[in-house]
Amino acid sequence: MVAAKSPLVSGEFVTRAQAALPSLGATDKRVIELILSDPEAVVRGSVTELAHRAGVAQSSAVRACQRIGYRGYQDVKLAITRDLAQQGEQEQELAHEEGIDGRTPAGEILERILRRSGRALVDATQTVDPELLSLTIDRMAVAARVLVVGNGTSAAPAHDAAYRLSALGLVTTYPTDVMAQHLAARHLDDTCVCLVISHTGASRESLRAAEAARAAGAFVVAITSFTKSPLTRVADAALIAGAPEYGFRLEAMASRLAHLGIVDTLFVGIAVRRPKASTKALDVMADITIEHSL
Repeated sequence: MVAAKSPLVSGEFVTRAQAALPSLGATDKRVIELILSDPEAVVRGSVTELAHRAGVAQSSAVRACQRIGYRGYQDVKLAITRDLAQQGEQEQELAHEEGIDGRTPAGEILERILRRSGRALVDATQTVDPELLSLTIDRMAVAARVLVVGNGTSAAPAHDAAYRLSALGLVTTYPTDVMAQHLAARHLDDTCVCLVISHTGASRESLRAAEAARAAGAFVVAITSFTKSPLTRVADAALIAGAPEYGFRLEAMASRLAHLGIVDTLFVGIAVRRPKASTKALDVMADITIEHSL
């Protein structure tokens, strides 16, 4: 009896693949989706076998692997081997959160959602480019001003980002009106940073602010869930996190937590880059917190 295929639902390869899939061409997408559907076959087989199963040339199979960030097929095999080793039975049971309905017990919903959210945070370590993250921290730590932009479901993490950056003593603005965002972006210059948070990277209002900031000379940072989008084409640094494979009802929730995790990382990174200024600012924040406590 042939064992049923076990699709890959978590880990490095899945995270990279799902972030890139919407922007891939038909041939690349066919290869990557085939790998995701039957990862064990990839571990056992060769690139020639993969190409044959996908109905593409061997060179096309290799290029598909490269387009999601790997040097070639062997790197993909190694990544999948690691992912399969880490993927336990419990994670596989969580592959179909879209099956949650009115009959699902509340405790089970809690367990599934929190485990999924935890995975989104862990998966972000595979998609955020450390060099771009370091560059972002360096630029934000010395920025004359930071403009934070976020709309729709990204408004909440954007608001939190602005609050945290202000707590570090950075001159930070977070206009909630889309015209005010656009206007503020126009007034930036090359000493400033514009931080845009957008799950899809395709929000028209957020994109307009990013484009205006870029035209003004500001350093544009995007926290988003997909590797290629209108926003990532504008950004100087795109920090990718957010687990887009979780399904329509859950992806925005999971991405919001992942994006907040990136904001926390920026907060700590900036704080240690400028310890004296950050300590002074956080002491002020502590005093204000005490004044507002009963």
